[in-house]
Amino acid sequence: MKKSLAGAVILLAGAFVAHSQVYGTVGFGNYGTFKSGSYMYVSLGSTKLGSVNPVSTPIPATAANYAQETGNGDDWTVALFGAAGSGDAASTLLPLNTPAGTPLTANLADGGSDSAPGTWYSGASGEIPNAFNGQAATVQAYAWYNEGGTVTTYAAAKAAGLPTGFSATANVASLGGGFSGATQPPGFPAAMPNMGSFTVAPGSTVTPEPSTIALGVMGASAFLMRLRKKQ
Repeated sequence: MKKSLAGAVILLAGAFVAHSQVYGTVGFGNYGTFKSGSYMYVSLGSTKLGSVNPVSTPIPATAANYAQETGNGDDWTVALFGAAGSGDAASTLLPLNTPAGTPLTANLADGGSDSAPGTWYSGASGEIPNAFNGQAATVQAYAWYNEGGTVTTYAAAKAAGLPTGFSATANVASLGGGFSGATQPPGFPAAMPNMGSFTVAPGSTVTPEPSTIALGVMGASAFLMRLRKKQ
């Protein structure tokens, strides 16, 4: 009887540990996290993007109007990418999710102020895949014009030729603790490191390569010469 009871206790303990696996987390709070003057900013050229409130008369959300929407923080999204380990290459980082499973993003209107455009504040934290609390991670911030909230990922904005940009990578020395699947992690997430301010740039229109243009001109010339010979 004692043996079976002990076995049951061990099984229950194992099930609890498996269910409540602790994953490493990092916060996405920029505005209010750093000392005054050391916030991360997102800019378009020399213009810091966003403010607390959207513009009073929203301009139709089209790629051609993004430059007129620089003051509308709701039209600009920031997201956090990351991976386990220090010094990872940017190409290996993945978009992070909150412990609840939703993408870790914020708008440049979230928690900022008219006197500090380009900043944001998010109380959410993100889980680093395959990392646990106390371990290190590499993170990077991305930003893009979201066309009134219709463009929800950096990749989609990039493909559409909308303004996009990203910060430098930075290391988180020791991740905070959280339980996978929980709405709110029980442990404080690690503070997001300052990755430096960065600029978004409009996507470029694809133009024919010089070799393509040259081939086109040669083909047209040959066609005209054949027409002259027939005449």
